[in-house]
Amino acid sequence: MASQEEFIPYSPPAPAVQEQDLEGKVAVVTGATQGIGRSIALNLATRGASILGTYSSPESAHNFDTLHHTINDLYSRSNHRYTPKLFGLVANIKVLLSTHAICEAIENEFFGKVDILVLNASHNVRPKLGEATLDDIADSLTANIQWPAMLVEDLVRRNLFQYNSRVITISSDRVRSPNPGSAIYSASKSALESLTRSWAVELPLTFPGTTANAVSVGLTDTPQLREFPGEVVEKLKEEIVPKVRVQKGGRMGFAEDVSDVVGWLVSEKSRWVTGSVVAANGGAIFIG
Repeated sequence: MASQEEFIPYSPPAPAVQEQDLEGKVAVVTGATQGIGRSIALNLATRGASILGTYSSPESAHNFDTLHHTINDLYSRSNHRYTPKLFGLVANIKVLLSTHAICEAIENEFFGKVDILVLNASHNVRPKLGEATLDDIADSLTANIQWPAMLVEDLVRRNLFQYNSRVITISSDRVRSPNPGSAIYSASKSALESLTRSWAVELPLTFPGTTANAVSVGLTDTPQLREFPGEVVEKLKEEIVPKVRVQKGGRMGFAEDVSDVVGWLVSEKSRWVTGSVVAANGGAIFIG
């Protein structure tokens, strides 16, 4: 057992080809070009999964191209016999019809099959009570509830899920610990967790062995967080970091802290876990 002096704080390792336990599987990852979504796509692709990654606008295509080149380079240097396919697609989650483009891409680019669905993309606005606009509310409900519901409906109707599929939704600790300005976002993520539990009940009726789980994310260092005003970020750190229990004094999460949890939930080893909300927050907020 390591002594206190031997404790080495976690830092994300350099990307590398891993055990190919997902070889031959197809994963859809929404919001795959930065932050947690990119880290999830990288985790799955380095384990052999082909990736259909979405992003909100054509301006983000170059970020997906960078991810594509990273994966190709890793596999070429490893001399592995198989390199997963990566396919990027514009799919704005505030536009419901964009779900059809995802299904068509699965049919045309991935032989009409999907084994893993990671609903990572979200719309996050933080108006204080009394300051929310109609667009704030409508866009949040569309992007965070209606769009995921419609995508899963389309995937089921087109019979694209495989047996033993994995559905992961990315939720937030704000569901259990809201703060001023988080009402709309927190409510939409709460509804997404409810959808996930319902999918856990219904999806296996058509696609046996399929599981559906949510991952509740705490304060994590991502490009989206860095877009917040500096004083807001500092206030969040003062509130949340001391609550983290896995390390004395706490720390902010890394995208890899979350993607490793998602990576386990999409594996065969998680086959007996479904309808759950799994916390990826270092113990800052307990679920139960």
